[in-house]
Amino acid sequence: MMKNPHAVLILACTILLLSCNKQHDNDGIMCTTEYRMLTVSIKDPESKPVILSNYFVKKTSTGEIIDFATEDHFIDSVNRVQGIYFLCTDGMMGMTAKNGTDFEFHGILDSTEIVFQKYIIGNNRCHVELLAGKTAIVVGK
Repeated sequence: MMKNPHAVLILACTILLLSCNKQHDNDGIMCTTEYRMLTVSIKDPESKPVILSNYFVKKTSTGEIIDFATEDHFIDSVNRVQGIYFLCTDGMMGMTAKNGTDFEFHGILDSTEIVFQKYIIGNNRCHVELLAGKTAIVVGK
């Protein structure tokens, strides 16, 4: 046994601090290495997932279309079964401004747009952040 309980506390704190996985960017900001993905959940009135035929996100100011189905077909197909759809990821952080950028989500079922939702997505210089917009939508009410 250790005779000094303070040494154990100092050792535990040192291990805890060293185990944090953080990354510095060029501006000295501490960023975690997690990869954030903003999503929207679409369900019917009975809380069953709505599986859209197609969906896309449009950056309002430029008209640029983000088609997540072509980004990663596997993850997209797994999410669709649960009624979950991507809005933005850290990989698209360059499309956003810190104070927010306007985006639109368009959800299509059998050639008919059944979901149109506006979002404001910003970033904290490390990760994308949802500033405004619904993350859960019920269709067919």
